[in-house]
Amino acid sequence: MRRVKLACSVAVLLLLLGAPLRAEAFSVEDHESITEAAVDAALGSGERPLLAAHREAVLHGATAEDLNLHVKWTGFHHFYFPEGSLETVLRQASDARVRQLWEEALEAARHGDLERAFDRAGHLAHHVQDMASPPHVVPVSHGLGDRFEGYGVRASLARAAGRAVMPLSGTDAQQVLARETLAAVRTEALPTRHGAIPWSAFWAEPEAHGPGVFGDYGTEIGNAFGASLVRWRGREYEVEPASYAAFMDARVSGAVAYTRAFLEWASERFQEAASSAEPVELRGFEPAPTLSLQLLGGLHRDPRGTWPVLGLRAALPLPRSLMLSVDWTRGVGSTQPPLRPGGWSLALLSPPLWTARPGYALGLDLRATAGIALSAWEGQRRIGLPLGLRAHAAGGGPLTVSAEVLYQGLKPPDAAWAHGFSFTLGVGLAWGDW
Repeated sequence: MRRVKLACSVAVLLLLLGAPLRAEAFSVEDHESITEAAVDAALGSGERPLLAAHREAVLHGATAEDLNLHVKWTGFHHFYFPEGSLETVLRQASDARVRQLWEEALEAARHGDLERAFDRAGHLAHHVQDMASPPHVVPVSHGLGDRFEGYGVRASLARAAGRAVMPLSGTDAQQVLARETLAAVRTEALPTRHGAIPWSAFWAEPEAHGPGVFGDYGTEIGNAFGASLVRWRGREYEVEPASYAAFMDARVSGAVAYTRAFLEWASERFQEAASSAEPVELRGFEPAPTLSLQLLGGLHRDPRGTWPVLGLRAALPLPRSLMLSVDWTRGVGSTQPPLRPGGWSLALLSPPLWTARPGYALGLDLRATAGIALSAWEGQRRIGLPLGLRAHAAGGGPLTVSAEVLYQGLKPPDAAWAHGFSFTLGVGLAWGDW
């Protein structure tokens, strides 16, 4: 059921947003394989009944983190530089996402919701694994064409030696593995028949690190991991496949070891939280980026009268907690069609002005909305300016409910501004942060 939900959600996102996938460290299948190896190693080392019982939740989270496209594009990217900030104007970095995911996981465990706790742990484990990818820690911005991440991990999983790492928090596991990968790029080299090529020639750090500053592929070598023939410093080098495989083996071994270390630590914390008798405090509500579709119903009033209205609404998340809303409404009832209100509107919603958390599975937020509308007026279309407030309720499932009050100014030709008000309720489905 989860896979069907993910597939449908991804299809909707790609259709509506029309953008390519970006910055995917390893493939979704590789993340699943690394997580499986880490969970199996953790279960093989001793009794961990909670982890065994929620194995599928961990695997779901580790793969869903790359399929949460709206969260990646509008909230958090998957890069982390262990010696400085990578937060950009539009998105926070991977370490901020790790902290958020752990807070959500621990809160879920304290409320006895272990399925969600382990799911959030799987999402977090995905970011730990990303730290085994050089482009994600140097860092080098990239798309689906990165040759290191397209190399594949299955062969390395079959032959790489296991590593013993003591249980670590997600923050510590991410930082230690990121430093390990960065050190390998800075100090190790690719052996060839004609001499060694430093890995820093493949992934070059920026001249000066700073907030949101990225490096690039090596100027001469470029995106060439796995290539049998590499040009460097004006000369061509033949590279044996085994040389690349050894480097990949070390990265995959680290990804498994630190994923295991985090999952063992998380399982112990969840056990403690679930068995604690202490009162549980709710975290503040922070609405996740959400894609939603709603049916609308309500009332509209202007100088011509009052009418019931019906319609549809699609809402898309934007960076920095903004949202974009596209509404279509139509007046209904016995009024003549030329006089019925309605039309299209495009509105920008502010970040939440107010939030509340009445219960573990319920969150409320209030946003200001402003936009532009193309409205019906006596058989013609006129430009309007809708302004108002929209309240939204988010529960533990896909159901979404909203209520909106709007002032709608409309300027007919050769006439004074017309002033209208509307109230609508929306009910529908939302695709959030699974």
